[in-house]
Parts: sequence; C-alpha cells; structure tokens
Amino acid sequence: MAYYEDIVDIGGQAKCILCEVYLPDDNNYVDTHINGDQHMGLYVKRIMINNNLVLQHSKPYCLICNSVVCNLEDHIQSNQHQQRMDEIKYMVEKDGAFLEIPTKIAHKESEVHCTICDCTVGFEIKEIKDHIQSVKHKRARAMAVQPSNGIFSVEGTDDDLFCKICQLYFENYIECIFEHVDEDEKHTQTLNKILRLIKGQNITIEKYLTNVAEDKATCNKCSIEVPCNIDNLERHVKGKKHKNA
Repeated sequence: MAYYEDIVDIGGQAKCILCEVYLPDDNNYVDTHINGDQHMGLYVKRIMINNNLVLQHSKPYCLICNSVVCNLEDHIQSNQHQQRMDEIKYMVEKDGAFLEIPTKIAHKESEVHCTICDCTVGFEIKEIKDHIQSVKHKRARAMAVQPSNGIFSVEGTDDDLFCKICQLYFENYIECIFEHVDEDEKHTQTLNKILRLIKGQNITIEKYLTNVAEDKATCNKCSIEVPCNIDNLERHVKGKKHKNA
C-alpha cells in the first residue's frame, strides 16, 4: 500500500493530511511517521470506510461482497470487489453524482449521503439502486438538473417546461425531463460542447443557465460578455484578445 499520497507540501513544510500533523523536513522522520501506529491505523480505517468493510468478531467483513476478508489489500484489489465498486460508481455518476460515497475518515461507516434528498442510504449496490429509483429521489433529481441544463418553468402554466439550450418546449413530467437531459442527443452535445469550450477559460455561464432572459456568458478574463452559443464562444476563446488577456 502507498502512504506517501498523504504527505503534502504546505508553505515549504511537510504535512500529513491524514493525521493532520506537520512533519520535520527529514526523510527518515517521514518514513517513521507513515509506518507508525497512528498513521497506519488511520490509513487502514480509511480504506475500510472507502470500501465498506467493517469489523465483525474482530475480523474485516466486506458488506459490498458479503464476505469475510482474510487479506485487506488482496480483497479490495480483487476482481469481484472492484467490479462491485465500479458498478456503484457508475450508478452514482450516471445519476448525476448527487450521492456522496464515503471517502474520508469523517464519514460514518456504511453510509452514502444523497445531497439532494438530504438523507443517507446503505453503502451497497441494492440500497443505492433502490434509492436512485425511488419516487422521492427522482423528483429531487428532476428539480436539481433543471438549473444546470437551462430548463425553466413556463409562466402561466404548470404543464410545460422550456429548454433554453434547445429552444423548445416539452411536457412537465419527471420522465420527460430525464428523457431530454439524459437522452436528447442535441441537448447533451450542445451543452457539453459549451462546457468544453469554457473549461479553464475563466468564463462562467451560471447566469445564462439560471436566468431565462440572460443570453450571454461572462468572460472574467476579458471583463466582457459573450453571446452564449458555440460559434461566439469558440471565436472568443480563440481570439487574440482572450489569448493575450
């Protein structure tokens, strides 16, 4: 197992971000620290939390694989465990990354936090799948994806929604929202192209996505507004003014 990932440089001084302690600038001392009981104990605890292992009768037990673990490192690197972890991560990412899988010591064991439903579910494939497919989560997700996809309610009616990206109306049903956001090729391609164009360019489109009357992106680098469409954004980021700003 690798432990040096937890040693970072902060203001010219080495710090162990796992143990939250600063270390003398001495390689031997760093080696002593990462092999010490405090660091090793926290490192193993984090691995167990990240992979949903608990102690049962003083032995590690994997709740994801439903099996007793003889060797911690061999188990988490096994094909079975990796496949099940990958399945969980795929479900979470496809859903929109609204569920937080435990990654830190501070997380409680066996709990996955859903940020939009403000609840926790078990860190297991079935429980995560059941939550994602629940009516409560689908409703919360439908509301959560609208601001990031330029989808707005239509004034004077509850029956329709308007997509600014595609300039079209569709029925105000959860299934219609997901069909448009997840499956409409024109919508996903256009939005993803815009996001790729502005990535790392100090250009924001939050106002465009959340204000139905706003039609421009803001370039903080050049201190100007640019029409928020693929052609104008592409010309701007490739232009001399933006490149030299």
